[in-house]
Amino acid sequence: MDTRVFAYVAKLADTGSYARAARELFITKQGLASAIERLERSLNVPLFEADHKGVRLTEYGEVFCAFSRAFLDRQKAMSEEIELLRRREERSVTLAASTGLFNVITREDICAFDEENAFGASVEILRAVLDGDCEAMLLDKACDFALLNDPIQNEHVASVPLHRDSMFFWVAAEHALARRKTARLADAAGCEVACLSPDEYVSLAPVVERLRAEAPDCRVFYADQMIEVLERALERRALAITVRSHVGSFPHEGFVGVPIEDASWGFSVAYRRDRSLSPWDEAFLAHLSSLAVFCQ
Repeated sequence: MDTRVFAYVAKLADTGSYARAARELFITKQGLASAIERLERSLNVPLFEADHKGVRLTEYGEVFCAFSRAFLDRQKAMSEEIELLRRREERSVTLAASTGLFNVITREDICAFDEENAFGASVEILRAVLDGDCEAMLLDKACDFALLNDPIQNEHVASVPLHRDSMFFWVAAEHALARRKTARLADAAGCEVACLSPDEYVSLAPVVERLRAEAPDCRVFYADQMIEVLERALERRALAITVRSHVGSFPHEGFVGVPIEDASWGFSVAYRRDRSLSPWDEAFLAHLSSLAVFCQ
């Protein structure tokens, strides 16, 4: 039996549609239908039945699908174990990161681990993604370690703090706040405030909650990228909530960065609690800790 049919049956059961299942499996609709037909002939029972609502499992299909899901779970676990053994044999560690964090701790500084460690180990840095995607990669064992914005609240994840700092208001020079050494969230009362979406950038969630409480009459504009936040400030003379690295990375005549006393952010290196740390894992964590920056 072709083991691909287990994924076919599970996906068709999940979607209830040959067209959608085929799309998600990256095969043709006809190819999927033919595979299911051959499987049903080999078992001599119908696994699916169709009506005006779509395709659903028969009783026979329920049994086969349950086995398929168990097989796929075991297959994934096997692949993960083999990949873990391969990485350990090669003494390599993989690191994912939430978007923007390499502005604080650079890729070059992280990769210096390759030359400095005594185990002949090396680090592979994966592309930066949003917080939720980065955490999912860690939990799915698609990476060994991840740089995640705080707060990290998943009970299956252990973490080591690497950065703490104030957030900043990025303000026009003519704004009253521009003459202040520091500000508070309450100072945004009556203003338009641009910031990243707290649904995608977890550090913003507690800040926006306090902003709503301290300055309930402010108008908040959310963006998915920091450049959109800063552009909003430029176009509408709004207050932008950003971080020190962006204040320095986007200098603009007539705008200044003012630290916000009651809005902080930071990030940590995280790993699964069930991970058995090798000596080079420990060395990698020590290397990252040596790069830590605490501004508060």
